[in-house]
Amino acid sequence: MATFDARQMQSLTGLQATARTFLMVGFTVVETVALGLWLALVQGAPVISRPAAIGLGVLTVGLVVEHVLTDATVNGLSFSFPLARIVGISVSEALLWAVWLGIADRLGGVDGILVAGAVLSVLLVPQHSVEDNILRGEAPLSNVVNLNTIGFSLVEGIGATVWLLLVFEGQQFAGLLATLGFGGVDPAAVGLAALGIFLLVEHDIGVTLARQG
Repeated sequence: MATFDARQMQSLTGLQATARTFLMVGFTVVETVALGLWLALVQGAPVISRPAAIGLGVLTVGLVVEHVLTDATVNGLSFSFPLARIVGISVSEALLWAVWLGIADRLGGVDGILVAGAVLSVLLVPQHSVEDNILRGEAPLSNVVNLNTIGFSLVEGIGATVWLLLVFEGQQFAGLLATLGFGGVDPAAVGLAALGIFLLVEHDIGVTLARQG
């Protein structure tokens, strides 16, 4: 009987792990698509304009969905998730992405994108620290700089940099893309796919951190 119960427990644990993986892939796709739509809407538009406002709204909604699914992945399906806090961190993250793009546009070129990526990586540390607090059910500002978030914040910043380099400076990487077998593919599409991979890695690390303790 004990062996049977152990097998049941192992089976249940396996199903839960599979469900978490599907949820994580799902909200990674949601965030990647939301970021892609946002950039398509705001690219070339003035900071204060209707396209910029619509783009920021689309991105915020996508991030709300992503954070709700993240909470479900970490804490299980429930109707008790902190919606107000999730909306708050979604708005703040959308603004971080807007700042990132603004810096890249302002400075221009590859150097501008690299500087923007570095700034985004730094700003994501407190952003991810607050998100981790919320996922753990703690006060949002209980730990504003969690050093454990530095690694996956850097992963996201690198992914964002690769994406924007291929969107804005894709012609400079045509030879590299051809070598990798993407010669006939739009560099922007390759960049967005690369961003999705980096986000999946970032989410995997973040979810593992939030489930600890």
